[in-house]
Amino acid sequence: MKRDFYLLSIFVLLVSLTSAQDYKISGIVLDTEGNALVYANVVLESNDGNPIKGTATDENGQFLLEGIVSGDYRLYASYIKSTSEVRALSVKSDTDVGNLLINQNTQELEEVVVTYEKPTLVQKADRYVFNIENSALADSDIWDVLKNTPGVVIINDKITVQNTGNISVLINGRRVNIPESDIINLLSGSSASNVEAIEVITNPPAKYSAEGGLLIDIKMKKNIIAGYNGSIYNRYSQGVFPKHTLGTDHFFKGKRTDFSVNYSFRKNKNLRRYTDITNFFEGNSVDETWQAEQQNISRTEQHNVNLFFDYQPNDKNTLSFSSINSLRPFGDTFLNSETQITDIQGQPNASFNTINNSDANYYNTSYYLDWKHEIDEDGQQLAFNTHYTFYNYGREQDIATDFFDNDRNLAGENDFVTQSDQRTNLFSLQLDYTKPLGKTTTFETGLRYATINSDNAIEQLGFTSDQPGVSPTEIGNFVYDERISAGYLSMDHSLEQWKLKAGLRTEYTETVGDLDAGTNRTKNSYLEFFPSFSALYTPNKKNSFKLNYYRRISRPRYDWLNPFQYFQSNNTTVEGNPDLIPSTRNSISLAYTYDKTYTFTAFYYRRKNEFLQQVFQDNEANLLRFIATNLDSNRNYGADIVFNKKLTSYWSSYALLSYFNRENTFRDFDTGELFVNSIWSGLLRLRNSFTLLEDKSFFADVNYSYYAPTFQGNARQDEVSTLGLAFRKTLWDKNASVSLAVEDIFNGGNYFYTRRFANQNNTTSSRRETRLFVFGFRYKFGDTRIKDNYKRKRVDERSRI
Repeated sequence: MKRDFYLLSIFVLLVSLTSAQDYKISGIVLDTEGNALVYANVVLESNDGNPIKGTATDENGQFLLEGIVSGDYRLYASYIKSTSEVRALSVKSDTDVGNLLINQNTQELEEVVVTYEKPTLVQKADRYVFNIENSALADSDIWDVLKNTPGVVIINDKITVQNTGNISVLINGRRVNIPESDIINLLSGSSASNVEAIEVITNPPAKYSAEGGLLIDIKMKKNIIAGYNGSIYNRYSQGVFPKHTLGTDHFFKGKRTDFSVNYSFRKNKNLRRYTDITNFFEGNSVDETWQAEQQNISRTEQHNVNLFFDYQPNDKNTLSFSSINSLRPFGDTFLNSETQITDIQGQPNASFNTINNSDANYYNTSYYLDWKHEIDEDGQQLAFNTHYTFYNYGREQDIATDFFDNDRNLAGENDFVTQSDQRTNLFSLQLDYTKPLGKTTTFETGLRYATINSDNAIEQLGFTSDQPGVSPTEIGNFVYDERISAGYLSMDHSLEQWKLKAGLRTEYTETVGDLDAGTNRTKNSYLEFFPSFSALYTPNKKNSFKLNYYRRISRPRYDWLNPFQYFQSNNTTVEGNPDLIPSTRNSISLAYTYDKTYTFTAFYYRRKNEFLQQVFQDNEANLLRFIATNLDSNRNYGADIVFNKKLTSYWSSYALLSYFNRENTFRDFDTGELFVNSIWSGLLRLRNSFTLLEDKSFFADVNYSYYAPTFQGNARQDEVSTLGLAFRKTLWDKNASVSLAVEDIFNGGNYFYTRRFANQNNTTSSRRETRLFVFGFRYKFGDTRIKDNYKRKRVDERSRI
C-alpha cells in the first residue's frame, strides 16, 4: 500500500508537470500573393475572446508566441484593417500553425513603400511616414528625430518642409498649442522611444483646418493587445552646460479600455551668444558703428504630461479622452550685452553695458473629447470632437544699463522693469460624416466652429529716454477675439492603379482687436475657399507618379498682433502689429518614383502676404527694431531628388538634394519702398543607418546636412552644415537600451545674417550650443513583448499662440 501511494504520488506529479509545461506557437503571416507581411500583429485569444498573448511578425513574416500553457485557443493575424481567418487551436505541444493568410484587396494602402528596413520611409498620395522604431534615433528626443526626418529642415530652430515654414506640429493628430519658440522645449523634453513614426502631411486634406503651413504629426504608441507595459528613460546632453531629461511611459489595455500616460521632467542650462554689428546712417552715409556682444545664459525646468484614454462600450461606439500638458514653473535668463560705439574711422565714441535678468514661466493645457459611431458595417461613420486649450505665459524683466564715455568713465544710467502676460483660450467643435460609396470611393463632409480669445498685458516702468521714435508701452492691455466657421467636402477614390483625393474647404473668419491704451480698434472678416487635390498613379511595380495641389491660409500669431513696443535692451525693441493680415499659399508639385528608390519632384509655390518678424534699424533713434510685418510675396520653384535604398542586409541609405529659386518681395519699414531678394539655393541631406551584430542589437546612424545661402525676408543667411553620429545597443533580451551620440561634430550649425538695402546695413551672428555629447538609457518592464500601434486625431488653431 505504501509503495502504491508513492507510485501514485509520482504519477500525479509527472502529470502535473506535464500539464503545466509551457509550449510555443509559431507560423508565418502572408498576403494572398504569398508575400511576407512585416510587423503584422498576431493575437492569441481564449475561446471566450479574451486576449492571452500577442506579438508581431519579423522581417520574414515569421512570428513566435512563447510560454503558452496547454489548452484550447483561437489565433488570428491582422494588418492595418485586414484580418486573417480565426483559427481554433488545441495546444498540447509546440505547434507550428503554418501560414496565416490576410486578404488586403479591400484595404489596399494608398502608398508606395520605399523600404521596410527600419527606419523606413513610406510614401502616400498626400503624405509620407518616417518610422524610427528600432533605430539609433529611438533613444533620442523628438526634436532630434525631427532634425533627422527626411524632408524636414530646421534652420535657426525654425521648422520648414518643402521650403516653407509655419509648420504645425501635432501629437496623435492634436495640435500642440504653444508658441513656435516653445515647441523646442516641449519636444526636446519628450523621449522618442515612445514614438512610432513621424507623419509629414505635405498636402493636408480638406478634413483638416486650412490654418498654417504643412503638418507634422508625431504618432505615439499604444497597446493593441490586453496587458500592461511601461518604461523609464534618462537622457543627458553636455555642451558648454548640461541638459537632463528623466521620464516614464505607461500603457494599459483591457477588453474595452485603452489607457496611456507619458511624463517627463527636463532641466536645462543653455548658452547662446550673439554679435550684432549695425552701421547707423546720418543722411546718406554711415555715421557710427555699434557692435554689441551678447551672452545669454538660460536655465529652465519643465514638466510634460500626456494622457490618452479610449473606451469602447460596444462594437459601434468609441469614446476617447486626451490631454496634452506642458508646465514650465521656472525659467531664468541672464543676458549680458556690451556695446561699443565707434566713428567711421574706427575710433571709440562711447559704450554701454546692459544686463537683462528675466524670469518667465508658462502653463499650457489641452483637453480633447471624441465620440465615434459606426453606423453600419460598410464603414458609414459619424464622429464628434470638442477641444479646449488654455495657455498662460508670464515674464518679468529687470533691465539695467550703464553708459560710458570714450575713456570708459561712467556717464549715465538707465534702469527699468518690464512685466508681460499672455492668456489665451481656444475652444472648438467639429462634426464629421463618412460614407463609403461602393468598394472604391469614400465621401466625407463636416462642420467646424472655433473661438479664440487672447488677453495680453504689458507694464514697463522706469524707462527714461529722449530719443525720437522711442515710445515704450508703459501700461497696456490688448484683447483679441477670433471666430471661425468652416465646412468641407472631400472624396477618396481608389482603382487598381490610381489613388485620388479631392476636397474643398471653406472658412469664414471674424476678428476684433481692442487696445485699452488708445482708441485703436481693428475689425476684420473674410470668406476663403481652400481646394486640395492628390493623385497617385502606379502603372506597375517599378514606377509611380504623384501630383499634389493645395491652397492654405496662415493667420498671425496672437502675440504678434499686440500693438506694444517694449524693450529687451537699451537699443533693441520688440513690436507687434495689429494690422497684420492673413497669408495665403498656393502650391503644386509633381513627383516620379522609380523602383521604390529614386524620386524626382518638381515644385512651385507662391505665398501672398507672408508675415515674418523682421529686423529694421532705426537710424534716427539708433535702435534695432524686431517688427512683425507682411511680405508682399514669396515665391519658390525648384526640384528635389531623393535616393532611399537598403544597400545590404545591414546598411540603409537616404539622400536628399534640393535645388530651388527663392524670391522675397518686401517693403522698407520707413519709406515703403519695394525691394526684391532673389537667390538660387539648395540643401543636401545624407543619412546612413546600420544594423549590426548577429542578433541585430546594435544600431548606428551617420547624418550630414548642408544648407546653401538663402534669404529670409530682408535678411540673407549664410551657409550652414552639420555632421552627427548616433549609436544604440539593446541589452537584456531587448528590454533595455543604451545610446551615445555626438551632434554637430565640427560646430558648423550656427547662423550668420546680413541685411543691406537702402539705409539698412547690419549683421547678426548667432552661436548656440550645437555641438553636444548625448547619453541615453531606457528600460522596459511589464509585458515587453506587446507591440504598439498609434491612434490619430486632429485639432486646429493652436500653433498661433
